[in-house]
Amino acid sequence: MCIVDQAPVPVSHVRGGFVRSFLEYRPAVFALMLIILLVIIVVLAPFLSPYGRDSLDLDGILAPPSAENVLGTDELGRDILTRLIHGGRFTLLVAFASVAIALVIGIVLGTVSGYIGGAADHAVTALIDLFLSIPVFLVLLIAASMGKGRLWPIPLVIGVTSWMEIARLVRAEFLTLRCEEYVDAARLIGSRHLTVVVRHILPNALPPVIVAVTVGFSQAMLIESALSFLGFGVQPPLPTWGNMLHNAQVFMRKVPAAAFAPGLMIFITCLSFHLIGDGLRRALAREHESS
Repeated sequence: MCIVDQAPVPVSHVRGGFVRSFLEYRPAVFALMLIILLVIIVVLAPFLSPYGRDSLDLDGILAPPSAENVLGTDELGRDILTRLIHGGRFTLLVAFASVAIALVIGIVLGTVSGYIGGAADHAVTALIDLFLSIPVFLVLLIAASMGKGRLWPIPLVIGVTSWMEIARLVRAEFLTLRCEEYVDAARLIGSRHLTVVVRHILPNALPPVIVAVTVGFSQAMLIESALSFLGFGVQPPLPTWGNMLHNAQVFMRKVPAAAFAPGLMIFITCLSFHLIGDGLRRALAREHESS
């Protein structure tokens, strides 16, 4: 059964004025520049950080901010600014890996559900409902504790438990787009189903998914930070902004920057992703209005 409640926006038309519409929203542009700058800094962390990631200074434990240590030192004499830069590296790595896993699962299942339909659609819909009914954070706590603080289980668990919204978006777009004339024309000239999906339907189904992905980045960061803050996430000596917050609880009064700095970075990064998503949403809405 085909659903034709709205006309699709061709990819070429979306590309025409989409970038211009996005650039007109200044907060999103500023947020994008901030995220790009942050990614460059954390990627170049070994070269930009003033000290080694795990370098100890037992004579400078819990030192206040100074010229040598801009944000002070922690309970082991490690430079907080250095740990903050390296912590952003692992926090963003977890966020990007989580979103990539959720994106792959969501697109595959949403495509199967929306394009094939029938029993496949019912099975995927039931699977989505099942995962939405599971207490996700409890599952995350159990899985993270079983991972024993290693890095790789965290994005895997977050990604496997956060694909449902993407699958629903892809399914809804496919239900609409599979009945369009250009899709029928591709079938009539003998294109295989895989070609029809990859070349004709999926590119037009991705724009709303991309908007959802920007929100997924901030959600993955917040989940990782919450797990690390509770002591179930990535464990030291690997720094993340979440476990830096966890470690700073004890000495927060002596060195407030130890908790304030990672908390501020989490806030700024999540806000930036939300602003980017808002800019993409505005640009897509304008494209739909002009089509």
